[in-house]
Amino acid sequence: MAEHLMTIHPAPCPHCRRETWQRIVDGRLRWEDQVHCSACGTQACAGGWGPPPPPVRERIVAEEGTVRVAVGGPDGVPLKAAREVFGLTLPELAEARRHGLEATPSEAELLRAPQSGPRSA
Repeated sequence: MAEHLMTIHPAPCPHCRRETWQRIVDGRLRWEDQVHCSACGTQACAGGWGPPPPPVRERIVAEEGTVRVAVGGPDGVPLKAAREVFGLTLPELAEARRHGLEATPSEAELLRAPQSGPRSA
């Protein structure tokens, strides 16, 4: 479930700052996206558990890059973990098994964690 707080202004000023991150918290993927500015008073934040929305993930990837993760087989992450972290359909999981996944560093760390997969929400 995503959480949101916003104070809306027409356009961000040059002093507005955005912070976007993704981490593992208590064995689960957590993301946050915040904009703040003491000059114009802009304040907005959103956050949630699991995969972030595409625009947030794009900012994370732009800042942190991606890691190719093998899925299934003796050297890959478990199919169940890949499916849970990314919310993959069965056809998407089959594609990931053939070609791997482009994961953020946090996603890759969670997938590779020596546990039975991520905790459910």
